[in-house]
Amino acid sequence: MSWEFRRNLWIQLTPQRLIATPLVLGLLFYAGAKGSVLPVAPEFLFWMFAGFWGTRRAADSITEEVVGATWPNQRMAAIGAWSMTWGKLFGATAFAWYGAALSWLGYAASLFVEVETADWIGLPSPGELVSILAFALLAQTVALLVAMVQMGRRRRGRQLTLGLAQWAGLSCLIPFFFVTHNLDLVKRSTVWWYGFPFPTQAFLMFSAMAFFAWALIAVHQLMRAELQYRDTTWRLPVFALFLIAYLTGLIPAEHLRGFPSPAWLALCGPAMLALFYATLLAAPGDPIALLRWGRALKQGDSRSLLELLPAWLPIGLLTLAIGAMALTRSQALDQWLALHVVTNFAVGPHVTAWIAALLVFAARDALVVLLFAVGKRPERADINAVIALGVLHGVVPIVLVAAGLGAKAGLTSAIPGASSTLTVAAGLAQIVALAIAVAERLRRLQPRAAAAAT
Repeated sequence: MSWEFRRNLWIQLTPQRLIATPLVLGLLFYAGAKGSVLPVAPEFLFWMFAGFWGTRRAADSITEEVVGATWPNQRMAAIGAWSMTWGKLFGATAFAWYGAALSWLGYAASLFVEVETADWIGLPSPGELVSILAFALLAQTVALLVAMVQMGRRRRGRQLTLGLAQWAGLSCLIPFFFVTHNLDLVKRSTVWWYGFPFPTQAFLMFSAMAFFAWALIAVHQLMRAELQYRDTTWRLPVFALFLIAYLTGLIPAEHLRGFPSPAWLALCGPAMLALFYATLLAAPGDPIALLRWGRALKQGDSRSLLELLPAWLPIGLLTLAIGAMALTRSQALDQWLALHVVTNFAVGPHVTAWIAALLVFAARDALVVLLFAVGKRPERADINAVIALGVLHGVVPIVLVAAGLGAKAGLTSAIPGASSTLTVAAGLAQIVALAIAVAERLRRLQPRAAAAAT
């Protein structure tokens, strides 16, 4: 048994908790059996423990170590990355799972006794129970993943980090609650994936299990980086390919003819663009590591080149490749969007310029993030970059439209109908200016990189 897992069990499963929890839950179930209005349905109690409290504990398992200044000691301990990963994920949430299990067991026991009210929901089927467990594990793992990304910058402000991580984890439960608490028509619906029919709940279950596995792999990679393992970023590009394959299966076969089909571009293109921005903001890159990667590129050091490769770069190249495919099918994509997605909408004759503007401004945004990442406060690069991108993509176009200059609204953002060759040229000019600024800041950091190398 992992030392980290055993340590968390000692902290979480204290004798007081082990005794008090079934007593309190027993009182709640007894009150519910007597017709109380207390929300003691087993699903509610399960999600209070496994969902709300579980995501909180999963995120706090790493933040409390960093804030309490005990994380450096743990990093130097003789424990592997995998043992540390599952020790924190499953050990820190042990009490949450204990309470969740008692919730279901208490209700199952109540089925064998006579109660005055019979309006509680029934116990789930084995398939539904696996789906519930998969989504709970997915939410907890995503919460830990976001917490590790945030605390990787050694920020202060534990509550903010915990809040972001917990809400990120809880957002993974939205598909589950939408299907299980929606109309019976949705519950009985079928999802076709690569031509095979799957019940919606079963498809959600397997999807949750697959994405939980990928989230766990991501946490393990971040843990390896924290423990100073020499590693490459191959997992993220493989996940991107998995995501493309997963989304492709959702497209009907008739809409995949003529690859790359407009339906495939309309679904996979935005998904890769969103993944690119997520990885860019989550891990823009350490300034010294960026300089070392540039030096490895010049020297042809393939091993260091792969180890120091920024995580967002391969995703950006994949997004660029899909964008290049979209340029070759721009007119067909425009017609497909107008027919299937937004009726009465068409990008029009400037569709090629609009797709090109999307790619150009994505590259511009990458340089904006890098400019903050190599600045004086790299730990706030994502927050400052989000504010700057919000101004460029939101505030400036709105001001231009309000001023009667709607045709110029695409000078800082790729806006359908307002993109042209001029806006693409404006984006390229911004790329040149930002590249010069980033290069200048990197030049100032070269003495620090040389000192770190020695």
